[in-house]
Amino acid sequence: MIKVPWPKIFLTVALAVTIAGALFSTKTLAVINKNIATAKEVARPANIKIVKITTPNCKDCFNVDDAVAGFRKLNIAVEEEKILTVDSEEADASIKQFGIKKVPTYLVTGEITKNSLENFVKSNGEIKDNTFIFTKLSPVFIDTETGQEMGRVTATLITDSSCSQCVDPKLIVENFRKAGVKVKDLKELAWNSLGGQNIIYQYKITKVPTFIFSPEFDLYDTVKTSWPNFGTIENDKTYIARNLPLPYRDLSKGQIIGLVNLIYLTDSSCTDCYKVQDVQKPILKQGYSVGIRSERTVDVLSREGQGLISKYKITKVPTILLSPEANQYVNLKNVWKNVGTVESDGWYVFTGFNQLGNVTYKDLTNNQVIRPAPAKS
Repeated sequence: MIKVPWPKIFLTVALAVTIAGALFSTKTLAVINKNIATAKEVARPANIKIVKITTPNCKDCFNVDDAVAGFRKLNIAVEEEKILTVDSEEADASIKQFGIKKVPTYLVTGEITKNSLENFVKSNGEIKDNTFIFTKLSPVFIDTETGQEMGRVTATLITDSSCSQCVDPKLIVENFRKAGVKVKDLKELAWNSLGGQNIIYQYKITKVPTFIFSPEFDLYDTVKTSWPNFGTIENDKTYIARNLPLPYRDLSKGQIIGLVNLIYLTDSSCTDCYKVQDVQKPILKQGYSVGIRSERTVDVLSREGQGLISKYKITKVPTILLSPEANQYVNLKNVWKNVGTVESDGWYVFTGFNQLGNVTYKDLTNNQVIRPAPAKS
C-alpha cells in the first residue's frame, strides 16, 4: 500500500486553488476592463464634420441653422463646419453625388454610425457613401431638380356674410399658419358668388363657410396628419374643410344650422341673485361655441315666466332655457345630463346650481334666497 503524505496533498490542492483563483481573477479583471472601455466608448462624443447647404435667396425656406443647432445638442464633437450656398459648384457637386432632392440641408461625415447617433440618423435622414444626409426638412424648400420653391400654400375662403354667428374660416387658417404652414395667398369668395358657386359645385361642398388649401399643403407631413379632423383630400390633392363647427349654412337644407334661442329666467325681486347673463352666456359661447340666434330675459312674475315655471317645473332661479337646436351641439348635449333637463318638447332647462360654485339664487318652493356658505377661515 502506497502512503501519500497529507502535507503534500494539501500543498498540491492549495496550489491548484491558488492558480484557479488567479486565473479567475485575471479573467474577471479583463471583463471589468472591457466593460469600462465599452462604457467610455459609448460616452465618448462622435467625431463628425458638418457641411451646410444654404439657400440665402429663399427668405421663407426651412431654417437649416436651427436644424444644425438641434443636431449639435447630441453627443458629438464637431471637428469642422462648412457652409455652402446652393448655387456654388461644390454644393452642386454634393447635390448630384448624394441625390439630394431638397435644400437647404446639411451633410455629416465621420463617426455617423456610432450608437449614440443611430436613432437620430434613422428618423431624420439617410446614409449614402458614408455620409448622413438630413432629409426631414419642412416646407418651404427648393426642389433641386426644378429650382422651384415648394410649399407655399394658397388658401381659399368660401364665406357667408349673412351668418355673423358662423365660424370665421380665416381664424382656422391662421392657426395653420402658426403651426408652420406658409400661406402665400389668401382668397375670399362669397358662397353665393359665381366663383364661390363654381367651387361648391366642383367639390360638392355642402356646408359654408369653409376653406380650401391648394395641393402644396400635402408637403406638410407633420400638420396634414390632423386633416381627417377637418375634411377630405380630393383626387387633385386639394384639401377641402368639410367638418365645420356649428353654426354653419347647410346648402342642402338651404338654412343655417346651429342657432339657439336663449331665455334668461330671472326674479327681479332678488337683487342679490347672481347675474345669469354674465355667468351662463360665457359658458355657452366660450365653453361650447354655441351660436345664439336670440336672447331675452323673462321675469318669474310675468305671465310667460309663470308659464315656464309651471310647464317645466322650475324650482330655482335665475336659470337659462335653450331651444331644441341645442341638441346639435354634441359636447353640450353630453354634459347637460349632469347640469339640467331636456324636456319632452326638446327645450334644455338648467338646474345644476351646484355646478356654478358659490352663487346666490332663489328657491321658489319656499321663496327663500340661498346664499353661498361663508368661507372657512
